[in-house]
Order: sequence, then C-alpha cells, then structure tokens
Amino acid sequence: MLRVARFFVAPLLLVLIALGVLALTSKPAAPAAVINALGERPLVIAHRGGKGLWPENSLFAFERAQALGVDMLEMDLRLSSDGELVVIHDSTLQRTSNGDGAVAEHTLEHLQALDAGYHWSADGGQSYPYRAQGIAIPTFAAVLERFPKIPKVVEIKVPDVGMEALVCEALTAHQQRDRVIVGSFYDRSLQLFREQCPGVATSAGPGSVRLLVALNWLGLGGLLSPSYQALQIPERHGELEVASASLLQTAALRGLNVQLWTINEQPDMRRLLDRGAHALITDYPDRALQVLGRSTRISALHD
Repeated sequence: MLRVARFFVAPLLLVLIALGVLALTSKPAAPAAVINALGERPLVIAHRGGKGLWPENSLFAFERAQALGVDMLEMDLRLSSDGELVVIHDSTLQRTSNGDGAVAEHTLEHLQALDAGYHWSADGGQSYPYRAQGIAIPTFAAVLERFPKIPKVVEIKVPDVGMEALVCEALTAHQQRDRVIVGSFYDRSLQLFREQCPGVATSAGPGSVRLLVALNWLGLGGLLSPSYQALQIPERHGELEVASASLLQTAALRGLNVQLWTINEQPDMRRLLDRGAHALITDYPDRALQVLGRSTRISALHD
C-alpha cells in the first residue's frame, strides 16, 4: 500500500510544483500600442472593409469604412505569382472577381486588371452595382499608402511562402508597425512573424486559442503568459461555445483584447458586448456603430 501511495504522490507533487512555478512566473500580455491608442471604448472592426456593404478587400471598401467611422480595417493577404502582397481572401478568383484560377498563379499585373466588384450584390444577384466601376484587387503597399493612420487587422493567409518577412518589410517601410495586429490560422506563421518582426502586435493562433480554452476550463487560465495581444475568436465553433463569459473574463485578466468574429446581427452585438467583448469584427460596421450609439457619418459617403 505504501508503494502505491508513493507511486501516485510523487507525480502529484511534481505537478503541483510545476503549477506553482507557473503561477509565480506567469505574466499578462505586453500592452500593444495599436490597441492602447484606441482607448477603452468597444471597437468596431470592418471585416474585409465591410463586405456586407461593398466589395470586400478593396480600396473602395476601406475608404468607405474609414469614412463611416470604424476603428479598424480588417484584411487578408496572399501572394501573386511574382511575389507581390495582394489583398484578397480566397485562394481563387471566381467568387469576388471576373477572373478564374488560383491567385498564386497570376502576376500582379493580371490580378489588377480584374474587376474586383464584379460579383458583389446586395439583392441576391438582381443587380451588380459595382461592376465596371474600376474596383481592383489592391496591393498591401497601396493600402498602407492610402490609409496610413487608421489601425488595421492583417491576416496572413498562406504559410511557408515567405509572407511573414514581406509583411514586416512593408510595415517597416511605411512606418506602421505600431498600427496593425497581425493574425493567421497557422501557428507557425505567427511564430515566425513574431521572430522576424518583434514588437508588432499579433493575435492568437488556433493552437494558442485551444490552449487558452483548455486552461480556462480547468480553472488554470491565470497561468497563461500570452505571446500575443489580441484574441480573435468566433462565439461558437460547432457545438462548442468558445467565447464564454468565463473565457472573456480570463482573457481580459491576461491583458488580451478580445475581438469576436463575424458578428453581423445587432442583438448578437449587444449580447456579446454585455458579455465583455472588446471589439466586434463585422461585415456590417454601420450596425455595430449604431448599437454603440456612435455616428455612422453617412453624410460623408458619396457614390
């Protein structure tokens, strides 16, 4: 019996010691300049520039969203065949343009000759108001040049092709390292970006999100020392409630800015803000601004 007791007690003591060390050494996320500059109020982040209102990931969309009064612009980055960073979500061209095939198989010149407003419709395809209006797939450099002041959420869509270094170089060249949050669905891309571009704010990758959810479920969320500053998560993933009130509270205590996606209905916006969300990533930023009682500056928008 004594041997059995020792068999269980020794590992348990090691676990307790490890937890004690983690409790003593853990620290919250380092403050992010891009988030601190926006103050304490809840943030409205225009998902792909507000894709429910105008053609996504376009200079036109970003211009309208900025005029609307959003706090941040969200966008997606891929590489052209000649190594240029372009702003587009899908790996292929068919859904958002009159092009065909993979983005990565076309040169920048070809991509920018396409009509990026070709398929946008607000009435289920009865009309296409932005066709032949000169809306193109922009380069990341063009976005940084056109919108130097407004903060941005930038997603690296493709790992292992050198995008991390290119994004860092572009941010440095345009002096906007303190005006972005960089995210990715690939943990290795985020780790590489953090190594190559220290000091630039990042969001949690999927592995980090799973770890935080697990620690929070075990009541050990206070042991987390995040290497990121923002937590960008959906409310649910299948049957799992990700953005629970408990998780949002734990994330806030660890210094994380909790940004929920993609929240498009006003009752959901109100409920999640009441739960503790710091930001809403939405296709309809006008709705979020209305929920927050902020002017949408509609008079500033002109066709």
